Amino acid sequence: MLATRLAGAKEGDVVEVSGRRVGEPGRMGEILEVLGPADRPHYVVRWEDGHQSIFYPGETTSIRRQSTEARATPQLDVAAATRLLVEKLRDAELEFELLPHRRTLTAASEARVLGVLPQAVAKTLIARDEEGVHIRAVVPASGRVSISKLASAVSAAKVALLTEAELVMAYPQFELGAVPPFGGPAGDRVVVDSGFTKHDHVVFDGGVHDTSLRMRTADLIAVADAQTADIAVD
Repeated sequence: MLATRLAGAKEGDVVEVSGRRVGEPGRMGEILEVLGPADRPHYVVRWEDGHQSIFYPGETTSIRRQSTEARATPQLDVAAATRLLVEKLRDAELEFELLPHRRTLTAASEARVLGVLPQAVAKTLIARDEEGVHIRAVVPASGRVSISKLASAVSAAKVALLTEAELVMAYPQFELGAVPPFGGPAGDRVVVDSGFTKHDHVVFDGGVHDTSLRMRTADLIAVADAQTADIAVD
């Protein structure tokens, strides 16, 4: 069991995340704080590149014990909207990170604040088909969704983006403009632009404008039960 394998981790220990494919580099970081109950631990980690995040371990995570003196750091608060996503990912035992940052209102500015390529940051736009089914269209921060391509991907005669008022009514648990690719109301179709498959990891809003999640692209597609298709404007 994952919890048994990671039991006893403490501040100063080293997190090691191995690659899933041959040639994929691993990652290492120092645990600054252990969070959560003993049977479902997660950690505030400072990674080798200097950035800090809340890391939730998965199957490729291991802990190397260190006798380093613990370093104190403030506990990072997680909004209720983000906790919905965290619980779903924890239940699936997937590796992911929470990335708190200053408040941003666009995916492009989110990419700048986090220092990642906009092509690897996702924004989720919500459309509706002629039968009233909501479709979460996940496209890069650097691009726009093609309505015609999206309609073709879901075999609909036409689709239309929801208005702000409709978004507020349909997704009250999330901040306006920060709907994630999964979580919240059931029954949505999810279409992830195929361009994301070129990236091992993807970053997206955690339901609020000051916290993002970073996880493997393949895991996001699986947990969202998403299809992939070319839906971005050329």
